[in-house]
Amino acid sequence: MATLQLNHIARETDDVRRLAAFYEEVLGFERAASPTYSGFQVAWLRLPGTPGVALHLIERNPAAAPTAVGPGAAGAPPAQLPRRHHLAFSVADYDGFLAGLKARGTDVFEKTQPDGTTRQVFFFDPDGIGHGLANMEI
Repeated sequence: MATLQLNHIARETDDVRRLAAFYEEVLGFERAASPTYSGFQVAWLRLPGTPGVALHLIERNPAAAPTAVGPGAAGAPPAQLPRRHHLAFSVADYDGFLAGLKARGTDVFEKTQPDGTTRQVFFFDPDGIGHGLANMEI
């Protein structure tokens, strides 16, 4: 069993600036460095004193399956998880974890972040909850 560490919780929204302002002004979150994507906005936030866990606010993809479609339901494949609601973990043995998912027959979507070094895999658990996992050292 791989050792996991919670990395971030992702929320999709139609208005990243509005939602980020809420988390900053009402709940005390602070901005963290975030990647720049072409075509959509993001805001990475952290609570002071919790450097290892982030809240990722991601602009909703208008081409994605409607939000009424539940996680893991038909029309919401793992390829849509990078911009949908998901829990994300870090793991030291990314390749081993990925091999374990594939051995179980879990449908996965792999991608690399714009930094070119962070590999990710997205998948659903048996209850249809979306998860992401990255190859970050823990």
